[in-house]
Amino acid sequence: MKILHLSDTSLPDWRIEKAAISSKNRGYEVYFAGKRVLSDHQSIFDKHFEIQWTSRSRNKFPFYWHNLKKQMKKIIDEVKPDIIHAHNVFSAKMAKEIDTYPIVYDNHEYWSIYLKRQLESEGFKSNAKNNFNIQSNLDMTKKRFRNFIKSRYVKIWSNIEEDLVSSTPTITVSNTIVVDLKKLGKNIHLVPNFPLRDEVNWIPEPEFHNHKSSVYAGVEPTGIVKSMHRNIEGFVDLFSNKDVGKLFVLGWSNNNISMPNVQYLGFLNRTEMYKQMQKHSIGIVPFRTHWSHVYISPNKAYEYAHAGLFVISSNGFVPVFDTLQDNCLAFIDYADLQTKLRYLLEDMDELYRKRVKTYKFARNNLLWENYENNIFEAYRQA
Repeated sequence: MKILHLSDTSLPDWRIEKAAISSKNRGYEVYFAGKRVLSDHQSIFDKHFEIQWTSRSRNKFPFYWHNLKKQMKKIIDEVKPDIIHAHNVFSAKMAKEIDTYPIVYDNHEYWSIYLKRQLESEGFKSNAKNNFNIQSNLDMTKKRFRNFIKSRYVKIWSNIEEDLVSSTPTITVSNTIVVDLKKLGKNIHLVPNFPLRDEVNWIPEPEFHNHKSSVYAGVEPTGIVKSMHRNIEGFVDLFSNKDVGKLFVLGWSNNNISMPNVQYLGFLNRTEMYKQMQKHSIGIVPFRTHWSHVYISPNKAYEYAHAGLFVISSNGFVPVFDTLQDNCLAFIDYADLQTKLRYLLEDMDELYRKRVKTYKFARNNLLWENYENNIFEAYRQA
C-alpha cells in the first residue's frame, strides 16, 4: 500500500513523521509532498516531492491556487497512492478538489479555533501599537479594511474545515476537539501527540532529588504578534523574586538576560531535552488562562511525564487533566502557582513518589502506539 502525506509545511514535522513510521512498520510505502525538506534532515519517507506553497496560495488567490494544484496533481499522478494523508486544512482542501484518491484529513490544530486566536492576537498587536498614537482617518480606514480581510479569511477557511470534516475521515489531537468535530462528521479519530515507544523507552525511572528545580520547555517567542494563548508574562519573574526553587528553561537562549534562579539552556534535540528534564522534579505548562486552552493538548505535558517530572499546568487545559488524571496539578494564576510550587517542594519524598507514579503512568498510557490503530481505521473509512 502507498501512503502520500501532503502538507503546506516542510519536514521536520514530528507528527507527520510518526504517522509515516506507523505505516512503514506495517510494510507500506510512504511519500511526502510539501515545502522543501532541509537537506540535512533524515526522514523515513521513500521519496520527497516539493510543493511551493506561498501565502498567496494559502490565501486561495485563484492564479496561485491553480498553479499549486497543478504541482500537486502531477505528484499525485506519479505516486498513485492508495491513501492521501492530508495534513492541515490547505493541503486537504486542495487534495479534495483534485479528488482522485481516497483522502484522510489530519487536523493538527482545530483550524477554525487557530484562526480565531490569530485574529485575536493581531487585534491585540494593533491596539497596543496605537494606544498612544492619534490615528488619521486613512489609518483607521486601512485598519478596518485589514480586519475585514482577516475576518473574511477566518470565515472562508472555517467553512472549508466544516466541509472537510463532514465529508472526510478526520484525525485530530485532543478529545475535546473530537467531541466538537463529531457535531459535523461521524468519522473523527483521536491520535494525541504522544511520543513513540522507541523515543522514550530508554529513559530510566526517576532518581530522587534534594535540589528544588522546575522545567519549562517551549519555543522562544519572536516577532511582533504575541500569541495570547501562550502568554507567560510574569512567569519567569516568579522564580527570581519568590522562594520557589530554580527554573530551567529549555528551548530559549536569552544570552543577554541574567536572572537569579533562572537558567536558559537553548535549543536541545529531543534526546538531550529528555536527559535535561530528568535532572529536575517539576514540569510546568505556564500559560495564562485563555479561552482556547480547552481544545489544546500541549506535547510538553506528556514529555514531562515520560521524563519523570510531576506536571503543573494552568487550569484551562482540559485535555491535559483528562489525560494525566491525578498525575498533575492545576493552578489558577501565578500567585496560586507560587503556592502550589512551595507545597510540592516542601516534601521532596512525597514529590518523588508523585514523579515515579507519573512516570509509570506515562509508560503505560502516553504512547503513540496506543492510538495508531485509529490512523488505519481512518484509512479504512476513506
